[in-house]
Amino acid sequence: MSGPVLRSCGLVVAMAVAAPLVAQDPGRVGFSARLEPDTIYVGQQATYALTVRIPSAVRQRLRRNPEFVPPEARGMLAYEVPLTRTGDREGAAEIHTFRRALFVLSPGRYGIAPARLTYALPQSASFFSREEEQVLRSAGVSVVAIDPPTRGRPADWLGAVGSWRASARVEPADPRVGDPVVLTLRLEGEGNPTLLPRPTVQVPWADVVADDEQVTLEAVGQTLGGVKEFTWLLTPREDGRQLVASIEYPFFDPIARGYAVARAAPVPLQVRPGSIVALPPRARASRDTLPLALRGAPMRAERPPLTDLWWLWLAVAALAPLPLAWASWRPRRTPRAGGPVSERPKTARAALDAAIRARTGLDVAAYTAPGTLAAALRLEGVTEATADEAEALRDACDRASFANAAGWDSADLRAGAASLARKIQAEARALLLLVVLGSLFACAGSRSVSEDTLTAFTEGRTAYLGRDYARAREAFAAVAAANPRDPAAWANVGAAAWQAGDTAQAVVGWQRVMRLDPRDPEPRRLLTRVRAPQHRGAARVWPLPPVWCALAALLLWWTAWLWAWRRRRARLRVRPAMYVAALAALLAAGAVVLDARLAARDLVVVVQPTSLRAVPALGADPGAQPLAGEIAAVLERRGVWLRIELGGGRSGWYPAERVISLARD
Repeated sequence: MSGPVLRSCGLVVAMAVAAPLVAQDPGRVGFSARLEPDTIYVGQQATYALTVRIPSAVRQRLRRNPEFVPPEARGMLAYEVPLTRTGDREGAAEIHTFRRALFVLSPGRYGIAPARLTYALPQSASFFSREEEQVLRSAGVSVVAIDPPTRGRPADWLGAVGSWRASARVEPADPRVGDPVVLTLRLEGEGNPTLLPRPTVQVPWADVVADDEQVTLEAVGQTLGGVKEFTWLLTPREDGRQLVASIEYPFFDPIARGYAVARAAPVPLQVRPGSIVALPPRARASRDTLPLALRGAPMRAERPPLTDLWWLWLAVAALAPLPLAWASWRPRRTPRAGGPVSERPKTARAALDAAIRARTGLDVAAYTAPGTLAAALRLEGVTEATADEAEALRDACDRASFANAAGWDSADLRAGAASLARKIQAEARALLLLVVLGSLFACAGSRSVSEDTLTAFTEGRTAYLGRDYARAREAFAAVAAANPRDPAAWANVGAAAWQAGDTAQAVVGWQRVMRLDPRDPEPRRLLTRVRAPQHRGAARVWPLPPVWCALAALLLWWTAWLWAWRRRRARLRVRPAMYVAALAALLAAGAVVLDARLAARDLVVVVQPTSLRAVPALGADPGAQPLAGEIAAVLERRGVWLRIELGGGRSGWYPAERVISLARD
């Protein structure tokens, strides 16, 4: 930035903050910077002042005006304040003070580099004397900006800061039905009027369309102020004596450190009959001749699906080696028949003891009383029939062993022990499967819908059938808020909003249906009615549920473990299992990415179209204007502003109150 010439020792200052005035030598040029106050609220004025003190002796020797190079200001808006020029008490020096009003757009600490002043003085009184250049630097200053307090903040406060007064007028005051009139809201006072956001105005007897904005800046002393006028076009639908209700505009007063409300007086007007027939509001709001079909009442409130329970998926994947190793294990065969008759039953008894100990950890010899072994096995998860069979076989082995019964068929005992071991092993695997499935169903289960939710659905359905679509939209929105995982609830919100003429809310409802159930073709068909593109960029939804990728990854993961376990002794044959495991990892990562995309945590829907801004300020240069219902990705958040990116490479700052979050939860 080139420095403007200081005329009559005049400076043009750039940005800033605070620093105390430094005492100067009476015989030298003084140059200092200061800021008041050094702590401000976002949107409050901070005055940056540069003071130059030129003694009379130095002023007479100057051959040309000094040059000033202002520092660069970032993240702030700066406005010039009128120049002040005074003399000191003795009249021996001139003091020039140049000020700028600064407005910070977001909280934080902002620093301003030192400013530089350059002047030259001749070395002697001769006209041809050489000049000696002098360079002065001011101190660097900084300012701290904080957000206005949340205590006492009105619900409809949009970020206005300052001290404002409101008035309203309608021109002309005697329109006819169907002829538009201009409603003007005038805000004047102290503060930066360019930062005042447009309020929401609703007129039940007329159509309201936002029109123009005009700003006039004024400086009273060191304080910046001005006027901002918002205009709307009102098209009356009903004749007779009508009234534009009082418009309230809340703002934060940084001097009083509290919130206040500027109220514009009501504006009466007489609407004459016109040639255009006024339609009832509910009939006009309909987008289609036949209303869209509603979906059934929610009978259950869905809990988070299995795709959100990542800890459960990880636990099942981590436990893959244990059940697979268990499934591939084969019990040791019983010894072949041989030896004395008295030893054969002992071999069957040993096989039975080993099978029970491997399954339950019980010592069969410790349960000699009748019925104790069966009871202990039932406590360990063995079925009652198998427990009774195990105790009966134990008793048979004991009788044959102690009686030395040569007629006892020892092959039957060994076969019975082997069969019982297989039953116990199968029951263990079935029990593990039941535990896993039970956990999954318990986590993915559902609970009953509350009575308030059913009442809201009934109210919305009644209003929808009666063509009161605005009321139906609010009722269905309450149902969706209580059941955020129910696609039917969001489908009803989209249908009612579309019939009520609310394109943005309709897009929110249908988009959330697609993100909850990507295979549902109905919302894709309905979104083709929206003018804003819904099939590309951030709005695109692939018809692939993340749970499919997660299940495929889990199946491949377990298959890889089973392959590796079966081929654990041949190292060369384990390599295919590694490839399968890598594919499972890729599918799991794809499921995570797909679920994050469907969650839409950084996506918003444009509600009220306005121009994008180059910087987060209403007075900044305007850019492209999005469409109502267009979906944008949020890149950065700064106070009440969002930096968004739209399709076609369009990006810029956008007011947060003009968008709706598309987040699934």
